[in-house]
Amino acid sequence: MIKKLLRELYLLPTGEQRAMILISLLLILSLAGRLVVQMLPGREPAGMEDFAREAGMVLAALSVSDSLEQVQTNPEHMRTRTEHAPLKPGPPYIRDVPIDINRTDSIGLLPLPGIGPVYAGRIIKYRNLLGGFVQVDQLNEVYGLPASTVELIREQIHIDTLAIRKIFPDSATFRELLRHPYLDMEEVKALVQYRDFRGGIHSMEELYKDRVLP
Repeated sequence: MIKKLLRELYLLPTGEQRAMILISLLLILSLAGRLVVQMLPGREPAGMEDFAREAGMVLAALSVSDSLEQVQTNPEHMRTRTEHAPLKPGPPYIRDVPIDINRTDSIGLLPLPGIGPVYAGRIIKYRNLLGGFVQVDQLNEVYGLPASTVELIREQIHIDTLAIRKIFPDSATFRELLRHPYLDMEEVKALVQYRDFRGGIHSMEELYKDRVLP
């Protein structure tokens, strides 16, 4: 047991090693203080037993968790192995008001089922590249986002197309056009050359008609 704890302590980052050592010292000091108090006449100070119990729970949680941050953010790790029991999944959380994915920030996406900080950040990043979503199915283009999650949140999101940031091909720079996920290098070159040749682009229809873009 001791070898396992020492090995896990060695593998932890420096900051978490210091935190664990500090907690261990506090636990040792609390137990030593308790022994001293018991040897003295009088009553044990209030709260000493609770402190020792909580410190022991922290050490037990550290031995089964991946990091100190996980212990701090997940109260479930504060329970001992014997107290821990698997939780039964509850009913899916459904919001009364749909979330507008063209206007919210990454924090606003977190209440959606299956969406954590990583997926929320990717959705916002992809939205910024697009200039905004026009349909829910575009979420399937977000890197790593499962199609099952898109279907799960489909009824809980809303798309306001008025919030879309449009690109004007008649005046956009080469770099601005190239940043759009739907345009590759050759297509941007063709668009810019056509624009320079024609003296501007007056409508999207002419790009289709003249087969500048597929």
